[in-house]
Amino acid sequence: MTVTSATTSQVYTTNKTSATKATSAYESVAPTTAQQTDKMAEMEEKYKDVYTPIPETYSKADEDIQAQKIKEAYPNYVSMAEVWKIADKIYTEEFGEKKFQLGDKLTPEQEEKKKLSLKMAYEMFGGVDAIIAADKGVYEIKKAYPVNPWGKDERNNNSTELARFHNAVVYEELENGKTIDEAREHAGYLTSTSLYMNSGFKENSFIDILIKAGLADPDAKQDYDNSVDFNAPNNTTWDLRTYGIEGRWQENNIYENDQAMISELEKKIGQFNFLLNNENLIKAANDKLDPSNQSLALTNHYKEYINDQYLPEAQFALDIFKNYKIYDSVDIKV
Repeated sequence: MTVTSATTSQVYTTNKTSATKATSAYESVAPTTAQQTDKMAEMEEKYKDVYTPIPETYSKADEDIQAQKIKEAYPNYVSMAEVWKIADKIYTEEFGEKKFQLGDKLTPEQEEKKKLSLKMAYEMFGGVDAIIAADKGVYEIKKAYPVNPWGKDERNNNSTELARFHNAVVYEELENGKTIDEAREHAGYLTSTSLYMNSGFKENSFIDILIKAGLADPDAKQDYDNSVDFNAPNNTTWDLRTYGIEGRWQENNIYENDQAMISELEKKIGQFNFLLNNENLIKAANDKLDPSNQSLALTNHYKEYINDQYLPEAQFALDIFKNYKIYDSVDIKV
């Protein structure tokens, strides 16, 4: 499957002999003039009996309602994670064993005590089947009374946009005939991959943990850099800069701007089609890598990856940004 956009179809007829000009085929990422038609309200009404959208902002009131509904349905509810904590407490306090540490090797006797501790914890709440059933019921309540999870982290400044994007993905997948569970799963995947939405606060959150543990410098957040050093001895990325692909061919830039994302994804779709149609250039780029870094598997299967994953996902995300208003502002310069 190959798709070319109106802005890139003229560029990617390049072959190995003619593509010697070091000019990017994708020099501009300025917002396009495409008009958005915001479908969110229409889809919310259409699927109101199927899907309750994630609120665009975090609210303590939303969280309280969710907790109240869970309490009403399952007065003695505890999560599986809490049961495991109780089991650990039984293991250390009732059986007198030391707290298990990663890397510890248990004796057969300790293994039996571990199993018995967990069984005792399960029985305190009606047994493992009852806990699993309650977990499933609570999950359904959380879907019916959702809370914006991104808004609870104060470092995340685009919780509204993440919720809009997630909801839009669900609606589009429902339009495509997917089940609500399939739609939710895809929305969760696309929202968390950081390919189309900025969720860099997760990186900072991880670095914060390392800083507190004394394993990272406090300036690490400012120094984070994921650019490619094509001259590094251990570089494994094909150098396709001559053809307008500046970094890793699988990735795209992320802009907090609908029109800029439309331009970026149209550009990316053109790049994918270029890769599909210029196998000789890909082989040459792979051959230029250090022999230890050349990837036979990637050169043999990159077309499959593009056709099966990267191109369909980019096209799907493009439709989201074209048809839904994810960002309030459309005048951000990129």
